[in-house]
Amino acid sequence: MKKNQAEIEQRMLSILKMDSRKSIVEIAKELDITRITAKKIFESLVHSGRIRTFTISTEEDERDLVLIHVSSLDLIPIELIVETFNLVDQTFVVVMYYENLLKVKNVNIMDIKIAFSRTVNKTSGRKSNIHCDYCGALISSSPIVLTFGGRTYYACCPNCENDLKRRLESVESLN
Repeated sequence: MKKNQAEIEQRMLSILKMDSRKSIVEIAKELDITRITAKKIFESLVHSGRIRTFTISTEEDERDLVLIHVSSLDLIPIELIVETFNLVDQTFVVVMYYENLLKVKNVNIMDIKIAFSRTVNKTSGRKSNIHCDYCGALISSSPIVLTFGGRTYYACCPNCENDLKRRLESVESLN
């Protein structure tokens, strides 16, 4: 099935979210596109700002955190903030390292939660503009993800998933 640019971009983002260390060659193979096309799409995603950061996370970064609920970020030094969530009520949840909590002065803290550790799941993230690799229908909800022969495929429903598996297995048996 011919995929449009937006769909290839979305699929590339999903691959990179699962493993940001994959090479352009590996991504191109998984997407069934040329290396040059994959490189151009990757550079476009970076240049446009859709890919915002390349982050390394260490074990130390995931331990001894504190979450503080505050009404304003104005008095919290930016270098102390690990992560910020802007809530719908216009307040904020700020994640910082436990040892930095005492450095926050004159801030109206509404609540504090101490976390021993955090886990950042490696999900492929939200997907839009993805078509089923079996029937071609636009997938409106979370797709069913299949990995087969080093490639990632998407199905819209269990029926397409089963039929796609059979198709892929029959192609593999011919090779």
